[in-house]
Amino acid sequence: MSARHFSVRLRRLRARLVLVGGALLLLGLAPVVANAQAAVDTVILVWTATGDDGNVGTATAYEMRYASFAINDANWPTATLVNGLPAPTPSGTRQQLVVRGLTRGQTYWFGIKAVDDNSNWSGLSNVLRWDWVLDTTAPQAPLGLTAQREGGARDVRVTWTASSEPDLAGYAVYRRDTPGGSFQRITGATMTSTQLLDTTVPSGSDAVSYQVTATDQSGNESARSAVVSVSFVATFSNWELQSVYPNPSRVSGGLSMPVLVPTTHSGRATIEIVDSGRHTVRRIDLNGLTPGPQTIQWDGLNDSGRPVSPGVFTAWLIAGDTRLSVKLVRVP
Repeated sequence: MSARHFSVRLRRLRARLVLVGGALLLLGLAPVVANAQAAVDTVILVWTATGDDGNVGTATAYEMRYASFAINDANWPTATLVNGLPAPTPSGTRQQLVVRGLTRGQTYWFGIKAVDDNSNWSGLSNVLRWDWVLDTTAPQAPLGLTAQREGGARDVRVTWTASSEPDLAGYAVYRRDTPGGSFQRITGATMTSTQLLDTTVPSGSDAVSYQVTATDQSGNESARSAVVSVSFVATFSNWELQSVYPNPSRVSGGLSMPVLVPTTHSGRATIEIVDSGRHTVRRIDLNGLTPGPQTIQWDGLNDSGRPVSPGVFTAWLIAGDTRLSVKLVRVP
């Protein structure tokens, strides 16, 4: 007998509020049946574990049932109880169970619930229908992916266009933390939303990149979407020379010249101090400066190390085709 494989990934149910004994309790998310595999009379069901409190912690136990009719909350007690379920593992991990003794050709519905340590039961999971038909066609990769910084200093919101696949189950988001590194999945269970606020970007990453995949209800995952990236390093496109201070300044002291260094530039960059007769009295090299705001100090001396005379001068910032100037006055 040869094994046949199939996968199913269905909608994840949200936690719900119920009134128990006069207290309002938040029940854990129901486990999500993720995929299955079948031999002649066997199905292997795989699901994503939920937590003890929503998606946190570990549930206490599971109850799984199946029937030859569509299972819902009302008929749950009449469905057949499945024995031998494993103990729950931490939220987000994958678990599986082999169900044997099924009749090939008969359509079955499976469901699962979780219970916490206070005997609070989750709602019914997604109901898995198994009719012995194998779907191996993956959905189309998601389109329209965007990513931009939002909220916290390193938070990124990733969005994409909703898939039109008729049997779509949801999406998974992958992130690369370093240029040339590998993409790692950052979402646990399949998500149905078309956006994700990523609040877990590592503090040491200068830039991150994202891809998204779509998964259908048979567990077939699409190719990954196009890559989008977000940088956490400020970029500066042009040189700037701002007002010097103090201005006027005394010949016995120096002055400060604020500049903005572009992120990328080539060739020599200097500040040249020119007197009223258009003679260069001091040349200051700007190469090797870190991109961003910088302050250049002029001590008031010429290139020979002597103080310049009182008068009107012009500070020229010269870098490639860029020529910027600001007037400065030296007084006794």
